[in-house]
Amino acid sequence: METKQLLKTLKIVVILALILGVIGAVFYLIYGFTLLWQAMAAGIVTGFLLILLFILLGLTIYLWLKLVLLRRELEKCQKELRIRNQEDPDPDYEN
Repeated sequence: METKQLLKTLKIVVILALILGVIGAVFYLIYGFTLLWQAMAAGIVTGFLLILLFILLGLTIYLWLKLVLLRRELEKCQKELRIRNQEDPDPDYEN
């Protein structure tokens, strides 16, 4: 009789241990997936920021080159205006 009670108690303990083990494994998997999800999210955010950085860097280089070319064109126009002004001075223009 005592053996049967011991077996029942042992079965209950084993079942409870299995249930706790399964719950612990599920929590561990959820924790692992959470870490994996955070790592993936961090990778996606980092990738997005790198893409944004390269776009802004390209835009900066484009605008800088445009500024340099505009300055060159402005200097050419200023020289041309000085030459025209020296060749044919306007009497209405007062300096």
